[in-house]
Amino acid sequence: MAEPPSRGRRYYLRTLSMLGACLATTTAGTVYLFSTYGPALSRRLGLTSSQSNVVSISANYGLLLSAPFFGWAADTAGPRVLSAFAAVGSFVAFSALAYTYNGTLALPSWLVLPLYMVLVGLSAQAANMAAVTTTTKNFKQNRGSAVSLCIAFFGLSPFVLSQANSLLFSGGREPDTFGFLRFLAFLGLGTSLLAMLSLSVVGFGPSRFRREVPPGFVVNAAPSETASSTSSSSGLLPDSLSELGSDEERGLAAQAAPAGYGAIAKGSVGPQAAGNAAAGAVGSSSATSAATAQAPARAASPAAQGMPSAASTADGLDYDTARDLGGMAFVRDPEAQLLALVLFLCAGIGVSYNNNIGAMANAMYRSSTSAPDDGVAQRLINHHVAVVSLGSFAGRLTIGLVADTCKRVWSLPRSGILVIVVFCVVLSQVVAGTATTLPALLVASALTGLSYGFMFGFMPTLVSVWFGTRHFGSNWGTASAGIGFSGQALGAFFGYVYDSNLPDQDASKCPRGDCYRDSFILSLGVGLLGLVAAIVLVRRRGDRRRENRRRWEAEEVDHVRYVPFVLAE
Repeated sequence: MAEPPSRGRRYYLRTLSMLGACLATTTAGTVYLFSTYGPALSRRLGLTSSQSNVVSISANYGLLLSAPFFGWAADTAGPRVLSAFAAVGSFVAFSALAYTYNGTLALPSWLVLPLYMVLVGLSAQAANMAAVTTTTKNFKQNRGSAVSLCIAFFGLSPFVLSQANSLLFSGGREPDTFGFLRFLAFLGLGTSLLAMLSLSVVGFGPSRFRREVPPGFVVNAAPSETASSTSSSSGLLPDSLSELGSDEERGLAAQAAPAGYGAIAKGSVGPQAAGNAAAGAVGSSSATSAATAQAPARAASPAAQGMPSAASTADGLDYDTARDLGGMAFVRDPEAQLLALVLFLCAGIGVSYNNNIGAMANAMYRSSTSAPDDGVAQRLINHHVAVVSLGSFAGRLTIGLVADTCKRVWSLPRSGILVIVVFCVVLSQVVAGTATTLPALLVASALTGLSYGFMFGFMPTLVSVWFGTRHFGSNWGTASAGIGFSGQALGAFFGYVYDSNLPDQDASKCPRGDCYRDSFILSLGVGLLGLVAAIVLVRRRGDRRRENRRRWEAEEVDHVRYVPFVLAE
């Protein structure tokens, strides 16, 4: 068997892979840039607000509906195949939009534009899944922070690129939309190719955790291996993870099955047997050595697969933790369904706002001045897109740090943090619905971006912690697939309200945002429904924690798999 990578080599590969993941999500963030070029594209091609919404949401359909497939592909084919697809797809899609804009590429119907935008979304999702899945499988300690950092560049990308649009392509009275679209085409090609060269699943090294394992449990070093035996007189328990074989053996086991780490109950271990095992472990070092050799086989017992679990924290045990669920087991799970419902309701609000902030800022600007300037209007739109993006970046970056800290220091359940995140979404829609000036709209953009960043920075961590990393890509893709439909519904309602109040599409007749304000009634109601769903999920997770604690303390743990998060390199 090949030697596992050294610690320094793992650090190097993991760092290189993290840089590649940030590059990949930079490409993926271009899916949120429609507001920077959408108004100019709509004016050049004569699109109504409703038609423009169809074009813009098509990118989100491509992004979100392809998530289950690209998640599965990331789990099976690896990140480099997805990065290659993202490079080609992004270049082709933005080049097609650019040459359609300047008239070089004939436009038989405006319905061709949604096809180009679907390819933009597909390319973005391929890059995103390659990055997020790789990061999730490469980090165990502070995974929330690592995933948040990766996803944060997804949110930062529109900020950086909208500023590049203002500086390089919007200096005159007429913005250079064609040049900007060509720039996006080459950017997607270059960053995805670099990501393809640097992304790799490194896996975990030997554990450096030294906490004692409760009596009756063995360490699950390689749960994917086939169990050869679950009952043996030598199957006694080691006192700590540090006794479970050499660093090399544990490193090989972790490399073979990086998604499986933790402790499981020995087969048919009841309270009395667990006590006997603990006594035997204390009295016999040779029995402990035998247990070390037997641990991987017992850990992989089929009876132990897919059962409730609990994780190790600074306080000893965390009862709010993972089960290895995937496929239809994940789809049928009530907690997974509630999590997907919260995403469907709340993330769709951010999608709709991202797609329409350009129209809102343009209408409020043109109705507030007697001599509107196209260049000024474009820079103002870019500024709002940048604020949404910067808020999203800050939200994605900080929520992982905040969640990890709250969990480690105050033992605050992750489901409780989710309620706070959803409340921020509701608050952002209250502010957006009451904004009557450009500065107030800027505040709404910042809050919406921040809450959207919280949502997308925190949800992947919940999926990995509650349902395991083995099927993370496909699970996360399945949970987020419905967001496009809610974003489409909210965007269509915005377009209906806007077109009803401005049938001639004259944005100067929309003082104080009166032409679109009613659309926020629906988004606020949707956000409140998401808050209700999050509260229901909190109650279910509370029941699960109490049941896990009762089982653990009563030692009713026969065939139950417990998964402590142990510190890794």
